[in-house]
Amino acid sequence: MTTTWTAIQQHMRGKYQLQDDTPDMMSMVWVYDDNRSQKIIVRRFRSAGRELVEFKSAFARRVDVEPETLMTENSRLPIATVALSGDVYLAIYNALLDHLHLDDFDFLLSRVAGVADTLEEKFVRRDEF
Repeated sequence: MTTTWTAIQQHMRGKYQLQDDTPDMMSMVWVYDDNRSQKIIVRRFRSAGRELVEFKSAFARRVDVEPETLMTENSRLPIATVALSGDVYLAIYNALLDHLHLDDFDFLLSRVAGVADTLEEKFVRRDEF
């Protein structure tokens, strides 16, 4: 069965408390047992004629971490990659929408948020994002 953006929206609305809910983007804040939290954004976009889903979560500002340090850290990440958007670092993972099962969606949602939170704790040492 092919997953659709509508199915992802319905899944997120039914399972999570959303912070944002627009036609092409949704976000939520993941709260951990240690009272840390991490906002994660899910958006759909098109590239090369295919529909994709992007998971992204901010974790630091450029002034907090040297780019070279994060490039080295990037090679050790279990999932996601580090990107710089303006002056904010993000953990990002993109997936083809029609190949994404909802169980995998939940896994990616939690893992990208978890990677971002781990990087934030390691490099920023405060819970900002």
